[in-house]
Amino acid sequence: MSDLYLSHPVRRIREDPVAGESVSLVVELDDDDRLDELAATVTDLDGSVDRDLGFSAHLVVLPQPAVDDLCELDGVVRIETAETLSLGIEPEAADGVGDE
Repeated sequence: MSDLYLSHPVRRIREDPVAGESVSLVVELDDDDRLDELAATVTDLDGSVDRDLGFSAHLVVLPQPAVDDLCELDGVVRIETAETLSLGIEPEAADGVGDE
């Protein structure tokens, strides 16, 4: 599993998770045929696979203490926090702020 890329925030969460806190992650697989295995593992870790992001990447939400276990899953090649990457999601403007 030496080819696994973890962003710096994911490494910090893996080393020092906060109990009771969840994290949104972008998990990239080496092959989309492993999606069922990813979904089963994430479910077992009390998390969810929330969205297919394309290019074998998936939005996953799970408790911080489960990140270490997720990193051990075969077929995972990259894990980053969802906040690290732009997912093309624009937050709705509140009270007209940002509206023109």
